[in-house]
Amino acid sequence: MEDYARLTDDELLARTANDSEAFGELYDRHVRAVLAELRRRGVATQDALDMTAEVFAAALVASRRYRPGEAPARAWLLGIARNKLAHRHRRAATETAARRKLGIPRLAFSDEALERVDELLDAQPRTYTNGTGALPPAEREAVVARVIEERAYDEIAASTGATPAAIRQRVSRGLAKLARLGREER
Repeated sequence: MEDYARLTDDELLARTANDSEAFGELYDRHVRAVLAELRRRGVATQDALDMTAEVFAAALVASRRYRPGEAPARAWLLGIARNKLAHRHRRAATETAARRKLGIPRLAFSDEALERVDELLDAQPRTYTNGTGALPPAEREAVVARVIEERAYDEIAASTGATPAAIRQRVSRGLAKLARLGREER
């Protein structure tokens, strides 16, 4: 069993292509920094959580292109976060311009209407957790245990017989898949 904690970020990224558990360690090291950066830039909490998953999914895909020594891995991840945020702002501006060009006003909802929507949503099963049904069983169990039940990796590992690193990887993969599913539903 590899001791990922002793490896540098550059070493973890170099191993990611052949050792998926290395990325889980990188995720654990930097997920809070990425989330904090998005929140600092004014992104609402739920959106920041979604965007953080997108950042790490993009980082996983781009890990082969990472060049050690050019910038610290944290800076690289924060750069991906800034790019995602800039893309989000451009998309919102494009949508606003299209709405204005077509003469469609932005819809405003009363508090009562918003409460009614919440009531209707509460009456339906949660879409996000329903998306976990599309995950392989091991990933689904890991995501539910870590994200929904907020259990520690060590605790989940002990109850499943897997290593904490394997649980981290399952959670990371599961969140990336859920983020993709969420984008596809939009």
